[in-house]
Amino acid sequence: MRDELLDLLGKSVVLEGRLNRCEPNAIGSLNICLKAVNVYPWRTDVAISSLSPLRVDHGWLQNSRLDHSVGGIVEMYWMTAEITNYQRKNGSRDIGFRHRPSLCLDHLLDRILNIDEHDQQVQGIQTALRRIQTREGIFGFHASPMRFQKILQLALEQAKLGEQAHLQDFLTAETIKIKRFAKARNSKRSEKSSVLGFNSNT
Repeated sequence: MRDELLDLLGKSVVLEGRLNRCEPNAIGSLNICLKAVNVYPWRTDVAISSLSPLRVDHGWLQNSRLDHSVGGIVEMYWMTAEITNYQRKNGSRDIGFRHRPSLCLDHLLDRILNIDEHDQQVQGIQTALRRIQTREGIFGFHASPMRFQKILQLALEQAKLGEQAHLQDFLTAETIKIKRFAKARNSKRSEKSSVLGFNSNT
């Protein structure tokens, strides 16, 4: 029994783990197994990676597709889930994960950056801003949703200059900043633990 997850029953989380197995099931979905899973609280006020995770050996989820791929030599994924009870075929019970749909703002920024048409890129930014403002089903892994919101609002200002080159340069520079900051933060985190994890009262 995964007793370490007991206090999280019914709560939403973000999982970070390497893809171990992915196979079709009888209901037309996928059975997905992640290994070495970091379990983060799902928060919309901070970057998920700034929080202190719990670690479990593996976790299974059912989903219609693989989403939020991080890449790497060993394929890594971020996934959102709810902590739930489940029953195995042999009748034993344990605590596991039920997939919840979500929008990863890190990947959304990458998608917007890769749109070729200027007008479509601007529409993508406007749509993203509307989605962020609802705070529904979103998370930022390396930066907070507020940070992504600010970047996209500034990007709209760049778009008013009328040249896609200005917009592309701005989005590229901001993406690089986020990744550099995340790398530096992860280095510091290995030296001391974060105070913003599951035990935080904030």
